[in-house]
Amino acid sequence: MNFFEWNQQLSVDNPLIDADHQTLISLVNEFEMSHRSGMTPPSLSKFWQLIDYTSTHFEREESLMGEILPRSKNIRTQHEKTVSSGQRSSKELQQGRISIAIETAELLRFG
Repeated sequence: MNFFEWNQQLSVDNPLIDADHQTLISLVNEFEMSHRSGMTPPSLSKFWQLIDYTSTHFEREESLMGEILPRSKNIRTQHEKTVSSGQRSSKELQQGRISIAIETAELLRFG
């Protein structure tokens, strides 16, 4: 069973953003699966891929929101908090705090 499952209730009725969300879910699942075998270079690679794609997705989503809802400050603020948390997680991971990677996956799962 996957750590995080896509379902139609998660749809925002935008094919591009829905595809991004499905990719993020897939990356979270891939990271979590690789993490089960220990924090190895492949699982760390999945973690960095997840963090990078999250930033890319947020930029795309905010661009589209800006076109549709110029005052979409709440979503942008949530994105900024998530990116900031990801940056802190990255620093902690580099300092040897391995559990932070799975905490980040949890944040993206429920955030």
